[in-house]
Amino acid sequence: MGNLVRLWCLLCCAVAIAGCGSLLPSERAEVLSPFRSYSDAEARYSQAVPGRTTRPELFSLGFDPLIEGNGKMLSFIDVRLMFVQPNVPIDYLPEGLMKCLEAKDRCIGYAFEFTKTDTQRVGNFWADVFNFRKNRELQGWVFRAVFVLVDDVLVHKVSNGEPNIRRHEVKRNPLGPLQGAGEFFSDQLK
Repeated sequence: MGNLVRLWCLLCCAVAIAGCGSLLPSERAEVLSPFRSYSDAEARYSQAVPGRTTRPELFSLGFDPLIEGNGKMLSFIDVRLMFVQPNVPIDYLPEGLMKCLEAKDRCIGYAFEFTKTDTQRVGNFWADVFNFRKNRELQGWVFRAVFVLVDDVLVHKVSNGEPNIRRHEVKRNPLGPLQGAGEFFSDQLK
């Protein structure tokens, strides 16, 4: 029994000395895509040329909502709602969008969003476990693209995103494990 107690104490000391950083939870989220990185998505996006790229060619670049997923199929009404704003004159729109609005049912759009993020909890294990302070580091990227086609030919494209997400979040609770206890008890009384 004495050896078991010593072993337990030794294990507790080793964990305390190590800082327990590896015991903090981590999270990885990825919207599955054919792209390894933001640069890869951007490079494939740049290969789509309005007026020349066809629907099958667009799909072969990795922008296929049925095979690759993570894409929305847009009707010409959706395209109009996305790009036509009340304060902006309609003739301000790019030529490709004007073609889409004139083509009506022959116009379709595809909207994609690909993300990859990695979240790590960092900092003091005991402060985290007892809810005094939680530190999180988030890294990753987001790429969004919209393609507008008329009669299966690309007429307009636009993209945006965040190529290098780096965030550090700190949440402090001065009361530690008691923080939020009042909310818990009030919920129990309902």
